[in-house]
Amino acid sequence: MAISASKVATKIVDYMNKNNITSLPVPWPDFYSLAERGAIRGAFLDDLAEALKKESVLVAYGQTIVGIMKDYASPDIKYYFK
Repeated sequence: MAISASKVATKIVDYMNKNNITSLPVPWPDFYSLAERGAIRGAFLDDLAEALKKESVLVAYGQTIVGIMKDYASPDIKYYFK
């Protein structure tokens, strides 16, 4: 039985907090394993984005990875837009 989007969000947030990381690129095959699903529908992805948003975590669904990032300006994030 597949787990809910809110439980997947909890797993992600707990993992990021436990490992003290602010961003997490997850290849799609690993994301399917994380979500404990053989197929993922758009509704689940929308529900997951909403559940993560409540925890101040952003998610982006790319072609090869799912990008997950905490929504705050961490000191280890560097930018040079000059």
